[in-house]
Amino acid sequence: MKFFNQKQLAITLLAGIAAPFVIFCFLLLASKYSMLAPVPPSMAMHNYGVLCISFFAGIQWGIHFCKRTEDSVYLLSFATLVMAWLSLLGPGTVWGLGVLLLAFVLSWVEEYRLSKQRVTTQWFWRVRCWSMLMIIVSLFLTIAVLATNDNPLFKQ
Repeated sequence: MKFFNQKQLAITLLAGIAAPFVIFCFLLLASKYSMLAPVPPSMAMHNYGVLCISFFAGIQWGIHFCKRTEDSVYLLSFATLVMAWLSLLGPGTVWGLGVLLLAFVLSWVEEYRLSKQRVTTQWFWRVRCWSMLMIIVSLFLTIAVLATNDNPLFKQ
């Protein structure tokens, strides 16, 4: 039995990918709840973000293999993977999350290029924009909270 069509499934999965970023950010912002987590929310968000950026790079490689884009996405998606790996040198820190944020922005740029080449559909681009916006805002807010020195809980 078919529960989702392709568009509904993609929307559901991309929303599911973005939701933990919002949850981790909320836990960090609501500092009394962050103590209940087994690891700091910034660390959980960081590790999850590295997995997600790897998944997005894999999608871009798959699109290239199936659709034969005008140019290769290998280099740009590989750069996002290297940036994600480098971000792990500062796990859960302002520096590490900043590098991860740049990797997500670079991935978003690649998605834009693919949509402009009409390799991906317009609805997919819109869904990716909303999910990527949720991820980027969550990362940015987390970095901003970590950068504040007012609360000793967030000191590095």
